[in-house]
Amino acid sequence: MLKLRMKKTKKKSNKKTGQPHADSAKKWFRGGLFLVIFTFLLFSPSLKYEFVNWDDDVNIYENSNVVRFDVKGIFSDHVIGNYNPLSTLTFAIEYRFAGESPWLYHLNNLLLHIFCTLLVFMLMRKMGLSFLVAFLVALLFGIHPMRTESVVWITERKDVLFGAFYLLSLIFYTDYVRQKKGWLFVLSLGMFTLSLLAKIQAVALAPTLLLMDYWFSRHLDRKLILEKIPFFLLALATGIVGIWFLRQQGSLDAGSSFPILQRLFIGSYSFVVYSLKAFVPWEMSAIYPYPEKISALFYLSMVPALAIISIPFIKFRSNKILTYGILFFLFNIVFLLQVVGAGQGFLADRFTYIPYVGLFLIVAKTTEIVTDKMHRQRAFIYSVLTGYLILLSFGTYSRTKVWQNSETLWTDVIEKYPDTPLPYNNLGHYLRRQNQPERALENYNKAIQLKPDKSKTYNNRGKIYFDRGDIDKALADYNKAIELEPNFANALANRGSVYGVKQEWEKALNDFNKALELDPLNSSALSNRAFVWFQQKEYHKSIADFSKYLSVKPNDPDVINTIGLCHLYLNEYEKALTEFNRSIQLDATKGAFFLNRSLALNAMNDKKNALLDAQRAEQLGFKVNAGYLNHLKQ
Repeated sequence: MLKLRMKKTKKKSNKKTGQPHADSAKKWFRGGLFLVIFTFLLFSPSLKYEFVNWDDDVNIYENSNVVRFDVKGIFSDHVIGNYNPLSTLTFAIEYRFAGESPWLYHLNNLLLHIFCTLLVFMLMRKMGLSFLVAFLVALLFGIHPMRTESVVWITERKDVLFGAFYLLSLIFYTDYVRQKKGWLFVLSLGMFTLSLLAKIQAVALAPTLLLMDYWFSRHLDRKLILEKIPFFLLALATGIVGIWFLRQQGSLDAGSSFPILQRLFIGSYSFVVYSLKAFVPWEMSAIYPYPEKISALFYLSMVPALAIISIPFIKFRSNKILTYGILFFLFNIVFLLQVVGAGQGFLADRFTYIPYVGLFLIVAKTTEIVTDKMHRQRAFIYSVLTGYLILLSFGTYSRTKVWQNSETLWTDVIEKYPDTPLPYNNLGHYLRRQNQPERALENYNKAIQLKPDKSKTYNNRGKIYFDRGDIDKALADYNKAIELEPNFANALANRGSVYGVKQEWEKALNDFNKALELDPLNSSALSNRAFVWFQQKEYHKSIADFSKYLSVKPNDPDVINTIGLCHLYLNEYEKALTEFNRSIQLDATKGAFFLNRSLALNAMNDKKNALLDAQRAEQLGFKVNAGYLNHLKQ
């Protein structure tokens, strides 16, 4: 009995020192394991989903820096006004392994989100919170429906990547505050730098560190402020660069038709909506288009917004949880409230990825306080909480299905915002790629009806007409697109193709040349200009353009085979044979490829293999000249 008492005394002593017991460590480990498994299962359907034409194309397989693994370009260029080179670098690495197959990109998004969920769990523990509170915060972070966009949308690699480094920076900073070791401060600063390179939203970490000081009751003095200068300088520099790129792209003009006073109410409305959706995530959408005019609801939103923001000032000394939670949310969402317009919508589910940690902390701590005070009703409270978590999980699982492909995504947006042109245009683009031209045309027509001054929609509709041989209608649409946007490189390249079909070579070359001045790696302009050079027997120029095209879109068998033809007509038979071999390795189903190789082999006096290739071309359904076959048989 004496030994038993001694062991019990030891355990109590460990509790006082704050060291976890073996049982406590097991509980945290099991909690973390549950978070990993449950979060993975909830989002695992996304591993089978496609890319969506909501920037996945321009960020990944149409991004020349990704395709060519151009590290210099990745760190010096922006993508649609967004400077997030670290996220783009991860796409470039994945492209080397998976190309245009989306599963690896989806898998890495999910793994990063799970990692972030575990980091939230760890951060809460390092902040001295109980297992229950830490687990609930992490669980809400992991499974909340508002996470769906950040996890399932491949383009939003930015969120899960910046989030991982952001949370690591906070964790190292909490360790620095406790241990006072300089290397932990350096690690925190390093993680912050990486977070900034993943997404500009990370600038909010600088003021959040002051909030961490408040949490650990550090006295705000000159030394504490000087300590944060490197973080604030990095945040300022990143913010300036980000604004410059957005202005260059023209994204800052979106929604700018509202005067600054009204934009303040757009900000307050967004703040209230984000606050409410943390608890009741309703009617989520890929885009939330700006309203035509500000309604009374926007003006009234300023009242609850100011009420929420005032709570930390009132409870600053008496309630650390409320103060920390609301300010954490505010600091991390304030730069995203569209007071300065950027983008096509004034709300975005993805913006809440990190900010909601603050609100989830309030929910979790309130749950703990209520269950402690109402211990007799604890079972009932836990039942209600479990039911709420199940509803959230079901909402998340259902929401992921919307992101299966571009059709499911834009159909969902159209159902919620039927008078918005963008989803019709993007749905039409997807349907055209799926060889459903009539359905695509319907959507393009609807988009033009809603917004007749959008150049991209005319360009896209022109492609439908071009593909089905309505050359005059295609030309009219391309002309309209260029009239609306004179420096629209894709429309110029497409109009050049129309002139090529009409054999108006000079006009075609003028359009291709201008398109390539605007966009030197425009794949459509490069390939089509190369075909014009080919028609005009300018084979060296054709090879040069095709080669540059392949630097953007490698492994195109038709282009490689045409390069082979150029070499063949230049009597460069060895080079021609190399290109024909490459094209056949990539696609052995085209009889023309075998016939072309047969011609090269015949020119090299290898009639035996030339005959085999000519016969193979016939087997694949390609008509071969009988005289040529007889020649090879002699």
